[in-house]
Amino acid sequence: MNIVRDTIIGILILAVGGGGLYFLGRKPEAPRAETTASDGAPVVTAEVREWDRPFQLELDGEAVTYRVVSVRAEVAGRIIRKTAAARGGSYVSPEDLLFELDPTDYQLEVERLSAQLNQTDADLASVDVDRANAEKMLELAKREVALEERHLQRTQRLRQRDSANQAELEQAEMRKLKAENSQQTLVNQIASLEQQKKSRTAARNLVAAQLKKAEKDLQRCRIVSRIEGRIVEDEVEEGDYLKPGEVLAHISDGSQMEVKTKLRAEELAWVWQQHEVQQSLEALSTGDPLTLPDVKCEVGFLFQGQETIWDGHLSRIEGTGLDRSTRTFPCRVLIEDPRKTRVNDSNGGTAVSPPTLLSGMFVTVRITVESPTPLLELPLEAVRPGGKVWVMRNGKLTVKDVATVHNDDQMALVQSHTGLQKGDRVIISPMAAVIEGMKVTEQGESTETATADSPTATQDSTQQNTAEKAETPADTPADNSKGQS
Repeated sequence: MNIVRDTIIGILILAVGGGGLYFLGRKPEAPRAETTASDGAPVVTAEVREWDRPFQLELDGEAVTYRVVSVRAEVAGRIIRKTAAARGGSYVSPEDLLFELDPTDYQLEVERLSAQLNQTDADLASVDVDRANAEKMLELAKREVALEERHLQRTQRLRQRDSANQAELEQAEMRKLKAENSQQTLVNQIASLEQQKKSRTAARNLVAAQLKKAEKDLQRCRIVSRIEGRIVEDEVEEGDYLKPGEVLAHISDGSQMEVKTKLRAEELAWVWQQHEVQQSLEALSTGDPLTLPDVKCEVGFLFQGQETIWDGHLSRIEGTGLDRSTRTFPCRVLIEDPRKTRVNDSNGGTAVSPPTLLSGMFVTVRITVESPTPLLELPLEAVRPGGKVWVMRNGKLTVKDVATVHNDDQMALVQSHTGLQKGDRVIISPMAAVIEGMKVTEQGESTETATADSPTATQDSTQQNTAEKAETPADTPADNSKGQS
């Protein structure tokens, strides 16, 4: 009896479970709105408008330092002083003292060369005195030669009249030769003094150059900042011995900043189509073939709900051109004055904003561009997957393929030659099934107006909720036929 009872109970349990699975496991059918043949599917539409204003391309970017300058030792020596400005993180201005080296050896070298320069000056002065004396003696020698020349001429006339003998004539000629010899000696001495002056002048110039170098080396014992910026890293400490060329610190230039960003091919095309592109294209024949037009940009950084904006412009394309991994064009935006900011507090937030653009900030780059061809504006939800738009014309649905040139969170811009026209009504509400040419009616314009409490309105609302839960709308005729079967 127990076996029969257990068998009957097991059969009853299986029967109850099978019945529950049959009734509860069936797929519920979506209620359908009972519409007449003259009615169409209710839809929500929006108007297509003409877009005749500039729009902005938004890019993600990262602020980077314009340049990092390495401070190096130009002379050898031991650090006897390291100022507080030379510490990492300090902001320095041009000519701010960073390090000071021991100047003793260079000061002694300056003194030695200064004494040597004074000695060469004294030697030059001595040469000038000797030359002045030689020139005076040369004047006397010339007068003596002239006198001896006249005496010789008188002796020759006397010899012709037999008033003087041959010995007197030879003696007069000998006296003239001695006078001429003395004159030539003085001329040679003056020439030698002139050459000595040139040699000693060259020696003085060499000593003067060495003195200038020694004075420069003495000045290089004081290591100062050459640019305005922030100390990124300091490498040495007080007491270290430095060699020429050794790195002391790195300074990040704060006078200008750059933003690294990337342009897609279509975005680069918009940049090249701007009003200044013709001037750039003229330069392509002789200059850089990837020259960018000077397009103005805005660089924004959101901080505690408040956006700080800097003005900049496209500077150049970075690298060799196209990035192989991302298929984009890396480029740089130059911010010439990082301290010149303005605040966009339309979203509220705190009143605190960064005083300058800092390296490492993740920013938004906005490039304002103008289209050379007319554009149309429509809601973003009107653009379906695959670039399709459902247009309501004369109560019927028409599918159009469009090419979106730009879109943001609310609207999309498309070319005007894609079949859309200004004033068209595009469908923005979801639909479970779409057939080319099917009848549609805008909500609130059907032949039988349904009240909020009527069964028809309830059915329409249920149908719309069911359509919103559909995962993927059917765009092909085959899928449409399945949806209406």
